[in-house]
Amino acid sequence: MYDPRFKTATALLFEFEPSLRQNTRSALLNLGFGDVVACSDIHEFSTLANDGEFDLILAETDASGSGAHQIIQEIRHNSIGPDPFINVILFLWNSEPGVVGEIINAGADDLITRPISRTQIFTRLKRLVGARKPFVVTADYFGPDRRKISRNPTSIPTMIVPNSLKAKVESRPELAPTPDAIRSAMKVLKERKISIYSEQLMRLSSAVILLSGSPDSYEDRRNVINVMKQRNDALIESIEGTEHMHVVSLCRALTDHLDSIVTENSALKDKDRELLSHIPFAIHKACADLHQTAGLAFDITAVSSKVSDTRKQANTDAARTGGKISPTLG
Repeated sequence: MYDPRFKTATALLFEFEPSLRQNTRSALLNLGFGDVVACSDIHEFSTLANDGEFDLILAETDASGSGAHQIIQEIRHNSIGPDPFINVILFLWNSEPGVVGEIINAGADDLITRPISRTQIFTRLKRLVGARKPFVVTADYFGPDRRKISRNPTSIPTMIVPNSLKAKVESRPELAPTPDAIRSAMKVLKERKISIYSEQLMRLSSAVILLSGSPDSYEDRRNVINVMKQRNDALIESIEGTEHMHVVSLCRALTDHLDSIVTENSALKDKDRELLSHIPFAIHKACADLHQTAGLAFDITAVSSKVSDTRKQANTDAARTGGKISPTLG
């Protein structure tokens, strides 16, 4: 079962039970992994995930208060760690729907119910290398597409993200999570979130306006406004550091207006209705260019090829002129 192609690959293993930790680590080394760092402390796991450069993370999730899947979610949101697209396999003993649903939302590539054999681990690893699921972006989730069957495959555009494990095992450097590749993919991720949130603000504002007449609807209206505030905050967070920073002022204005009406127990005034309609529309219009690109598929292979071609051309031009390559390309 040994595969020499995994020799340059590294893994981080988080497992509480000593015997399971040793068995899993031995299995990975026997499969060909060059290095497997194993730990049983959640704080050490978080530090290693943040500071280390690994191609694969395997983590136990069922221990009470372990927080392993929250750490994976932080990695996917690029809050910690060098590579938000790292391959992740999570282990769990409890397969109840509520538990599984929470762990799935962390953005792992694969969930494996314990106990599991070495053959099963190897099968899952080969799947990650040869047929890793593309990533998707929704309002509440970023990670591998968990849909088994999609009636409309184009309803949620997919992303072929950097894959350090595949890059090493198959000797495909164009898939490596280089700084350029990560920046490109994260830019697309942010743009899609901006598009999603601005679309939702339009729909939610319409719902608030429809719930503004009858006293029986005021509680529902407050609930919708609170959701709207959450989406608006998420939009501001996504916009930070992008070329759409000018939209933040509109979002702040919307926040102020929502705060002013969320506790109202009466029909909304005409002025309030107008602002609820006009501000989200202005936000949506300001993000119009992103709505046009949000539905496009993203493939890091194509992006990396373009970057490589640009650099080759820059090298050629520099050789002809005796000049130096632009620092933006080097």
